[in-house]
Amino acid sequence: MRLSVLSATLALIVVTGSFAPASAQDDVRRRGDIACKTSSNQLCSKFFGQGDMAILACLQQNKARLASSCRKFLTEIGQLN
Repeated sequence: MRLSVLSATLALIVVTGSFAPASAQDDVRRRGDIACKTSSNQLCSKFFGQGDMAILACLQQNKARLASSCRKFLTEIGQLN
């Protein structure tokens, strides 16, 4: 499941159009993994294996149920408003 969370975080980076250096992208991935792991596992595990965008859409659709850390992270990277 950790791989799926990392994949979802990578999708978030791609969606935001971030072309930051690899070390910055690694930091964003790490932060996303920490912030959204619980929410992804609890709310979106049925989408694991269906692609990164499916997981992102699930997280966005479950905005009200996200852990505060995940909500904050997604807002910071422009994927939740």
